Amino acid sequence: MLETLNWRGENLSTSGSWKVQYQDLNSTPQATDNLKALIRTYGFAVVTDVPVADQPIAAVETLFMRNILEFGCPVSQSAKLDFLGHVTDRGSDISNPKSRGYESSAELPFHTDRCDLLTLLCVKQAPIGGETRVVSAFAAYKQLLRTKPEQARILCEPVPFDLRDTIGSNTWAMMPVFSVETGTFVARYVRRFIEASQRFEDAPRLSDEQCKAFDSLDAILNAPGMAINLRLKPGEWLFIDNHRMLHARSQFQDDQDPAAARLLLRAWLCWSDSPELPQSFLPTYGRIAGGAYRGGVWPSPDYLPSIPSDLDLARKRIGALCP
Repeated sequence: MLETLNWRGENLSTSGSWKVQYQDLNSTPQATDNLKALIRTYGFAVVTDVPVADQPIAAVETLFMRNILEFGCPVSQSAKLDFLGHVTDRGSDISNPKSRGYESSAELPFHTDRCDLLTLLCVKQAPIGGETRVVSAFAAYKQLLRTKPEQARILCEPVPFDLRDTIGSNTWAMMPVFSVETGTFVARYVRRFIEASQRFEDAPRLSDEQCKAFDSLDAILNAPGMAINLRLKPGEWLFIDNHRMLHARSQFQDDQDPAAARLLLRAWLCWSDSPELPQSFLPTYGRIAGGAYRGGVWPSPDYLPSIPSDLDLARKRIGALCP
């Protein structure tokens, strides 16, 4: 199945086979399974024609949360305990370790988030910029393995990551960029978090060889035709497998009217198809069993352990907290 993820964006851009209409998604009892099958096949999927036009934002939020609770279970995206995120420019400075990229208008390089699935529903798009780019981490790994196998090997070894208060601890952890430790491929790459680990005196220093491997990986990720570029329109809903895909965003410029500012609704999800993770992912995800409730950013280290790992039980607990 992973070989289907060995794609180039230029070959997928015109196919549309990774799209499904919202009306179709809700027309059959197997709708959720159909969407999951698309995500398993391509690593991402887009649901189109979601009714957001001329709707109060509260109504769109309700629709969004109702659907994702049927599909999976959201985790908190910050210490504010927010299961529903607003991707909009709030002037955040991404060079600040305490700031979040989704609250800025800055360009965001290819990275992964602290979840199993990332989902974004476009409510309003910026007039300039704001494209979402998705690239197969598996395809990038396979290309690096063919062209520079020693650098691919280096990226399969643990490197330090700044945890950025991932589960309440202000420290760093070691984990690989690419791993097949559990028998299936997973990726975890946020270069600015890797480089930010160097602010901790006790974190291992990054070597020249590691930095060259990051450079080679970045060159592959940004090569023409490698990623699929998605300028989400209002009513388009993107789902991304966060362990097999990397995503990026171009810088955007908002409309001068604050009421027309770019807005995407965001959720970080757990779902039943998530893979078992390497042991080294435990400091970031809190749990590593496949299909478990895990990941996210929480108000305290005690919060995630207080929620059942079973997705159905977690959904009952988290559903009561969601908007």
